[in-house]
Formats: sequence, structure tokens, C-alpha cells
Amino acid sequence: MKNFEDIKYICGIDTLYYFCESSLTYDDLFLDILDQMECVKGKFEKKEIEYDNADISISINQVTLSSLGKSEGYYWFKDINEFFKIGFKDTQTNRGLHDIRVQLLGNGIYTLGIKSIVEFIDAMIEGFIIKEHPITRIDLNTFIQYDLGFIDKSMFVTRKRNYSTISEIGGANEIQTLYVGKPPFKLRVYNKALELKQSKKQEVMEEYFRVNGFDLVQPIFNVEFEMHRSHLRAFNIITIDDALSNAQKLFKQAMDDIRLIDLNTISNKDIENNTKNRAKTLPIWEFIKECYSIEDFLQVTSPLERIKRKATIYDDTSFTKEHKLLIRKGLINSVTITKELLIQNLDETVQELHEPTSPMPKPFHYPKDFIPLEIKQFDGTKQHFRLLRNGQLIKPVNVLSVTRLSDFELLQYLDDITADFKKEGMDFNTTNKRYKVAYDEAVRRKLKPEIPF
Repeated sequence: MKNFEDIKYICGIDTLYYFCESSLTYDDLFLDILDQMECVKGKFEKKEIEYDNADISISINQVTLSSLGKSEGYYWFKDINEFFKIGFKDTQTNRGLHDIRVQLLGNGIYTLGIKSIVEFIDAMIEGFIIKEHPITRIDLNTFIQYDLGFIDKSMFVTRKRNYSTISEIGGANEIQTLYVGKPPFKLRVYNKALELKQSKKQEVMEEYFRVNGFDLVQPIFNVEFEMHRSHLRAFNIITIDDALSNAQKLFKQAMDDIRLIDLNTISNKDIENNTKNRAKTLPIWEFIKECYSIEDFLQVTSPLERIKRKATIYDDTSFTKEHKLLIRKGLINSVTITKELLIQNLDETVQELHEPTSPMPKPFHYPKDFIPLEIKQFDGTKQHFRLLRNGQLIKPVNVLSVTRLSDFELLQYLDDITADFKKEGMDFNTTNKRYKVAYDEAVRRKLKPEIPF
């Protein structure tokens, strides 16, 4: 064991799936989600524009989620930062399953921490859940700065028959990925450095390894156990908290159930007679087993406000996707889009960004032109008026603050005002002012093109 003292390793949890137990008010949330989706789809269909799942987004407690489609009865969404996926289903279908399913993703696990993301999701759907988190899958793993490319499937022994399915992917000289077992319990050993070259989370993971002292030029392998609900229940593990508090015991038990052995410690006869279980465990396997602990891993936490402000990783792919969505939005709102218009706007924008801009003057705040008055009526009720400087007494109009509306609500509000223009008896000037205020806000958010009124 002393030969491995300088080896770098990181213990943790690579994947976590769980359910949220819904409350009696969950139906309100589910119907609101369906309504939001149908409204967005309706805008595309009205303009006869094709759309993908990614074009449909909803908002829950000011958190924007984009659609991933429907699978296994759940409507699936992911957050804008790809910290997690969350699925919602009708309470009347698949009654044997919980109504809300969650999958935590690597972007969130390795930057913000499991506890922080679970807390964030709870806050997002607060009021619609009972804060119980039945676990459905957990992947316990160790990243190790050690070349395990020498192993092959002949070097593993298992305690149970259902672990005996072994497959491997690799070249003639070294292993890339090796699987032992199948759900609900499976081991994966794979070349993490090689996998990262084709991974969307390469930047996040490479930074994670650097922070933990890994050399990205040297080999990095991942030893990972995938454990599903039926396997976990054998250890009386029902919830996320159960799994986190028993993770060390689970991992070490798994390392004993599936062992990497030293074939040099047994005879050829043992190999031929399939009695390889007599072989000694390879020291590196014992080292990984004994070192496993998630105490440091669980210390990674972030406050909710930081998660809400977390910016996305913006690259050329993100730019292209956003550009396409912007064009779709223009088509939906009857904007005439031509190649010349796009090139002109791009040239003007690039030029503006390269030219120095003078600081904007501070806005001047005018004093109020009225005195608020409260007048008590004979029936005891109170009415509020405004006394203008010219002596005129008027009753204020309740004004809707368009800045507090979501993007979808703002566009719907504009549609409603447009319909008001066609109604008899409507005050054109007042309606026109309402429309201009709402339209200006839509222009500020880049939901509508800027046009003169």
C-alpha cells in the first residue's frame, strides 16, 4: 500500500437520481406547466413555423426550464445551466411512481455540490412537494491518477451470478471501458481523460481535476459503481440522506463484491476450473477501496443566490443556438427577416462594440405633480384621489407593472391590448399609451423590433 501514497484520487458521486414527493397542490403546478407549453406551441403553430423541444420553455418560480420532450410518462425539462433535469407527470397516470423525478448532472454536481442543487430544486417547487427525496439511482466513484489500461475482463471475480456479465471496449494493448454486471448493480472502469475529449463538460471537469491537483497530461481513470433502487433497498437505503450517510459502506462493499485480482497468485488450473476467487486482490484495488470517503466531496456547497446568478458557459455552439431562436422569435412576431437585414444588424452591432461609448447621464427625477388624498365615504369605505397642481381632483388608475411580467406574460398582454383596439367604446388614447409602455418593455427585452409610434 505504501507504494501508492503519492497517487492522486478524488472520491465522490458522479450521478444522482431521485423522486420528489408531491403535495396536494401539485395538480396546480402540473396544469400550469401544460398551459405554458401549449401557449408557446400555439404561437409557433399560428405562424405555421416548425419547432423543436428546445424551442419550448417554461418558468417555475422565476426559474426558466427548457423542454426535453416526453419519456416514460414524464414531461422532461432541464435548467438553462444544465445543472439538473426534472420530469413532471399527471397524477392520474403511472400511480405507482412519484409525480416528480430529478436527475442531477455533472455541471452542477462538480461546481455547486449535491446538497446545494437539491436545496435549489426544493425552493423552485416549494409548496408543491413534501420534502422527502426517495432515491432511485446513485453512482459512487473514484477518479484516480493511475493507468488502469492494463486490466481486462479475465482479471475480475464476482460474488454473485448476476454480476458476472462482463464486457470491454478497447484496443489490443489497453482498455478504454470495462463493464461488470448489469442494472441494478454495475461496475464501470474507464479512461476518463479519453472520455473528456468527447464530452460537453470537458471544461468543467478539467478545472475540477486541476483544483484537486491532477496532472491532465497523465492518465486519469474512473472506477464507478452504478446502484439502482432495488439494490439500495437491500441495504435499507430509501432516501438521498440514507445514501449519502452510507456511501462509504456501499462503495467498499461493492469493491469486495467485484474484485480486481492478481492472476499471478493462482495456478493455471484454478483459472481453467473457474476458481479464480482464490486469487489475491490487486493492491491498487485495495488502495481505491480503503481511500473511499465522500466527507470532503459533500463540503462543496453554494448558497441559493449564487446558483440563481450562475452564468452559462457561452461558446460558439451557444451563440448559434441563440441566433436561431432569435430568428424564430422574429418570424413568430411577423418581422420581415432577410439576409441583408441580418448582415446589416451584425455589422452595426460589431461596430458599436468596438467604438468607445460615453457614460449615460443619470436620469432626472421630477417631483410629484399631485398630492395623494384619502376620502372616507358614508358607508365607511375609503377612496383614494390625486389633487393636481391646477386644482383638479382625479381618481388614479390601477396600473399594471409590465416590468414584473415574464416574457410570455408580456407578449400575451400585448395581444390582449391589440384586441382592445377593436372593441367599441374603448378610449383609444389610453389604450394606445398602454400598448406603447408594454411594447417599449418588449423592445428592451428584445422580444419585439424597435419601431416608431
